[in-house]
Amino acid sequence: MKNKLVGLLAVLLVFAATPFQAQAATQFSDVDKHWAKKEIMYLADRNIIGGFPDGTFKPNDPITRAQASSMLIKALKIPLVKNPTIQFKDVSKKSSYYQILATVNEKGIMRGDNGFMRPGEDTSRAHMAAIIRRSFNIPVDRQATFVDVSPTHWSFPDINGIAKKGITGGSEGKYMPADSVTRSQFAAFLVRALDDSMKLKNYHSYVGVKGKTIEQNGFTYTIAKDKNSTKLVKENKKAGTRSTLLDSTTMPDNGINRVLLMSGYQMVLYNDNLFIPYWNLINAGNNMPSGYNLVKLNVNDWSYRIGSIPIDQKFRNMFIWNDRIYYTLEKNKERVFDSAFDPTTPIDDPLTLYSVAMDGKNKKTLLNFDARVIFDEVEATSKTNQVSQNNKSVAFDLSTMYYFNKTGVYKYNLLDKKISKASTILARDMEVTATQLIVTDQAGKKHTLKK
Repeated sequence: MKNKLVGLLAVLLVFAATPFQAQAATQFSDVDKHWAKKEIMYLADRNIIGGFPDGTFKPNDPITRAQASSMLIKALKIPLVKNPTIQFKDVSKKSSYYQILATVNEKGIMRGDNGFMRPGEDTSRAHMAAIIRRSFNIPVDRQATFVDVSPTHWSFPDINGIAKKGITGGSEGKYMPADSVTRSQFAAFLVRALDDSMKLKNYHSYVGVKGKTIEQNGFTYTIAKDKNSTKLVKENKKAGTRSTLLDSTTMPDNGINRVLLMSGYQMVLYNDNLFIPYWNLINAGNNMPSGYNLVKLNVNDWSYRIGSIPIDQKFRNMFIWNDRIYYTLEKNKERVFDSAFDPTTPIDDPLTLYSVAMDGKNKKTLLNFDARVIFDEVEATSKTNQVSQNNKSVAFDLSTMYYFNKTGVYKYNLLDKKISKASTILARDMEVTATQLIVTDQAGKKHTLKK
């Protein structure tokens, strides 16, 4: 039975991978109006890919590991390993694909698992990313690109790497790593890897990066105070150079009524734009912020715009994800914070999470939840230190919002809109890393939780 299965598989693979020599665009009867027609014909004209005896290409059928291996061998003109000795539990040495699979295994392009090469298994989009990246020696990349591929995913650096090179894109911010790759999709990926003129233009990440210090693409961004001013600094660590992007002394209307730059402000980097929520309204009675706005700065040409906010000026906890701005507002009438406010006392406040398109339109109400009333520190007096544009009790990371209150620590998934409880710890602070959630309890003890 096993030998019959291997034999049948070999026949099917010949149909899928052996090129036919017709040169006309009508070579395949089912690709004329297909979105990947150009890429499919590019490979067919170079005898890298073929169709089926009935004249079809079957562009929407999944591609197997053996088929992908055959295409890569032809595309890269890799010499087959002579007299291979490796033994696969599921591929006979008599198979016409044995030498091909032995070659890609030896080259590290596609590897087996415990002696199984799984030649007839569909290739997932995650595996495709790894295969393409290894085949073309593309650098790995750890900047998140898609909302559904987290840093804990085994192919995270592969997927980001080929996305950065214009080889793959997503759909509505998603990559769908577990989905099978179709024959047309693999053709498109392969052509883009082979020919720079066929690559996707204008790389776009759908995941913002938030923090007081942000590192991305070899640069570090931070707001720092010196003797005379506060500056937004861009540092190239490799070159050892520093550039001042913004200086509080040269920015218009920066002063008593609003503070555009302050050490401790959290920023959000979204592709080439850095968003800085700043204090736009300051209460003269208690010197605390009562309204916020945004500075939007292009990190490449340093152009900036003040007051670019498309959302309510009472916003807090801003984040950008999948081409939308997320923020919270107090659900009830805005709380008045004064000198009697004590951030050490555990009290909760009902918040509402909203999202809007980047232009402020299409507002959506997403979640009502309670969060601890405790704020992120900024460079200010002890009194204004109590209130800022971010709650310590709310944090965003990739596709998750974390929050804590009197009953514990929670996770809200931005993808499926589901809430899950991460811990019953009564927290006073939390930190999100690539793989962990670090929660500090009321006694100051740190607890490490899996994300």
